[in-house]
Amino acid sequence: MRTQPFRQIARELEKRIRNGVYPVDSALPSRLELTREFDVARATLDRAIGELVDSGILVSRHGSGTFVAPPRQQKYRVIQIGGGDYFNEYSDSFDLTLLPQAELVQRSEWRRLLEYDGILWVRPEAVLFPAIEAVGNQLPQVLVNRVVADLPYVSTDHRGAYREITASRLAEMPDATPVFLQSERNSLVTAYRRDGFIDACREAGRFYDLLVTPSSFEERLRMFNERLRYDPGKRLIVVGDSLVQTGTLMRWGSEHHVRWGVDLFYSDFDNDYPADVWGVTVTSYLQDHTALYQEAAAKLRRLIEGASENEPGKLVFPQFRRGDT
Repeated sequence: MRTQPFRQIARELEKRIRNGVYPVDSALPSRLELTREFDVARATLDRAIGELVDSGILVSRHGSGTFVAPPRQQKYRVIQIGGGDYFNEYSDSFDLTLLPQAELVQRSEWRRLLEYDGILWVRPEAVLFPAIEAVGNQLPQVLVNRVVADLPYVSTDHRGAYREITASRLAEMPDATPVFLQSERNSLVTAYRRDGFIDACREAGRFYDLLVTPSSFEERLRMFNERLRYDPGKRLIVVGDSLVQTGTLMRWGSEHHVRWGVDLFYSDFDNDYPADVWGVTVTSYLQDHTALYQEAAAKLRRLIEGASENEPGKLVFPQFRRGDT
């Protein structure tokens, strides 16, 4: 997928205007000069300039030429793939169009992305990565809560958080058995958390168990009864990849009369429920969604305005909540 030539020219001219190459009220170089520079037909150049005139970036003065207009008041046209209306709260400079991820599964739909000033990918899964790679550097884009090397992203540090809690507990309990509860669903974010758990175990030179859990409550409970060996006096470290695991584990714990924080130490993610929900306050990490979305919106705006960043991604460490487990 490639940007149409007139759009490439329009973006290059807009970038020059933002960087002060063509100051406000200055005349654009002649059509002949620009067609030679970009090696395109006059019609292609006229279409690019017409797009910038329509958007208020350039102004055409009859008999005088085309000039750089004062800074435009209109918002940047940004398409947000997935998620809700989060970014309306964090940036007043975007005119947002929301599009469900399912509408971009077909390759034929990708070209529509190039009609915008920038893209926000909210929690994209692997099925959308070909579209993200196809856009590449043709258009400013930022991934939210996903990490892809060499692409701009702003994500919660899921891997770092799970490495931290697992390493901390392994250090405190060298005799405990570490177990990771992994959901069946194909989610990149739970894979980041699993990798953080494995990082900590390998760094500590500890053996570990990975339980890939079924999707239904009853089947998960049956698996826990078969695979989780709980013996009072022999400590167990259990790390769940999401809240999907927590409810089942709490049920299992009540049936086995588990002594939370004594013989079994459990942690999960995004669990801010009070003690009256589970009977205990669960040790968990809580994402800072405000910081996440503010930084993603700010990063995309910087990229649209022509900023070049040496570091393509940023990780936001979640808040740790020490509980009874």
